[in-house]
Amino acid sequence: MAFSIQSLKIRQQILLVTLPPLFVLLCSIALLFYAYWMARQTDRATRRSEESIVQGERLLRRLTDMYMGIRGYLLTRDPSQLSIYEQTAPLVPQDLAALRELELATPSHLAAVETIGTEITRWQAEWAIPTVEKARRGDAAEPKLLLAEGEKRMAVLRSHLLELLEEDSAENSTLMVEAEQAMRRTLVLALGAALLVAAIVLILTREVAGLLERPVRQLIQASEQVSHGDFRPPLPPPTDNEFGVLSQSFARMTMALRQDREELAALNRFSEAVTQCTTEAEIYDHLLHLLKERFKPRQAIIFKLNATENYLEAAATLTPLPEGLRAWPVIEEPHNCKAVRTGRHFRVNDVAVEPLCPAKFAAPTEGSYYCAPLIAGGIIIGAVRLEGLKGFWTPERESLLESYLSGVATALSNLRHLETMRQRANVDELTGLYNRRFLEDFARKQIAMARRKESSFGLIMMDLDRFKEFNDVYGHEIGDRILRQFAKTVTQAIRETNLAARFGGEEFVVLLPDTGAQACTLVAERIRKAVARMTMPAGTNKALSQITVSLGIAVYPDHAQTLEELLLASDKALYESKRAGRNRTTLYVAQAEAAT
Repeated sequence: MAFSIQSLKIRQQILLVTLPPLFVLLCSIALLFYAYWMARQTDRATRRSEESIVQGERLLRRLTDMYMGIRGYLLTRDPSQLSIYEQTAPLVPQDLAALRELELATPSHLAAVETIGTEITRWQAEWAIPTVEKARRGDAAEPKLLLAEGEKRMAVLRSHLLELLEEDSAENSTLMVEAEQAMRRTLVLALGAALLVAAIVLILTREVAGLLERPVRQLIQASEQVSHGDFRPPLPPPTDNEFGVLSQSFARMTMALRQDREELAALNRFSEAVTQCTTEAEIYDHLLHLLKERFKPRQAIIFKLNATENYLEAAATLTPLPEGLRAWPVIEEPHNCKAVRTGRHFRVNDVAVEPLCPAKFAAPTEGSYYCAPLIAGGIIIGAVRLEGLKGFWTPERESLLESYLSGVATALSNLRHLETMRQRANVDELTGLYNRRFLEDFARKQIAMARRKESSFGLIMMDLDRFKEFNDVYGHEIGDRILRQFAKTVTQAIRETNLAARFGGEEFVVLLPDTGAQACTLVAERIRKAVARMTMPAGTNKALSQITVSLGIAVYPDHAQTLEELLLASDKALYESKRAGRNRTTLYVAQAEAAT
């Protein structure tokens, strides 16, 4: 298996750099101990050699003293001369034993010592002791011969001892030279090892520093790219060390950031799409498409809260509802829906185990479901329910879904507010009928349509008779009640395709698409008679007099070609009804025809 420094963990890489210096330190300590041991051994050997030389010289002196004592005794017969021999003789074995002990480490020298010991014994036994005995008995007739024999034997001993001393001295010199050479070799070896390890440390340090620096730089560059919106930066290659773990963690983080950014972008696109919707049905279609793509549910139901009639209606579904619910897809008590009652999401991850919502509207028989309220401005306007696999709902999915539902709720609320404002802009607040601005826009469109279809378009201008007197006598509150009741009566007297509007004050207009002069007259008369039958309490002791209305009719294209001309013609007809005694209907007649 190939070895790679890069595959090591950071601690191991650093340890790899610290091992050579540690090895050098241990080697240096070992060499130091070795040098110390060698020095001790050399010193011990040197001292032993020196002691051997000293001991050998002492032994040589003692033998010389013994010889000189016997020689002096032979020549002078002075007993004091012989006492030197007698005092020295017992010390020779001790010196010999000491010399033998010092030479134990050197077998050749030990053999030489043994030879010397043998020679000394022979010298004493064969010459020294017999010579002294003869001298004492007076038998030493020829001392010169004895001295010559002794000198001869003494020369042999002296040569052996000097030989030994020379060998010890040479060995001592050799030891000193070898010790010096060993110390030199040790220093050279230590220096070479230090240089080699220094080179290895330098190479390893550069390699490890590069291995540590490269991923750090790559991670810094990756961080910079992520900060600028690039969530796919190049990362350090995967390894088993801490940088590999950090790289994998960074990759997971960037992936999470990329997913969050994609989710945010998708959420923004969805919010923009639903914001541009003009109807609630269009918003529901967008939401169902999103839920199908993002969450892949088996079923998705969008509930719309009808606060006036107090029920939740299934406004849109991903798949058709069961047959029994299609005719009346309603939760009659909204508070049975936990999401609506609590204003928080309700989750069931296993319908076979967990309790279901009390509403039980098309309750699933398997899997899981999640119901969340649609809240805008703190007001619940509906709910959304999704059905999916068992255990599907995680906190991450719930958070994502709630983000989308929040945008939907806001879009629905804005659309409803816009519709309310639009209605308020087009509807008269007092009577509930359309106002003059809406009337004029609608009438122009109808005239253009009638022109393309070459059909008729009728307009009835109405004015309550003596309405100012009602205000003066009964007050403005009664006047407002009369106007509201009048608007209701007119609305009931016309068809759904017709449109009633308040033109201003007590003047009202009815538009009749695809209606000629004769039909308009019938409608106007129906209105007039219904108003004449209209009764309402005054709320005071004064009885409320009968309310009547005067009407003027004009028809496109018989009487006018534009809305302004049509309004002017109907106003002239209305004026004619007023002039003729009120409470009547007048069809516009051109001035030329009237003169005729």
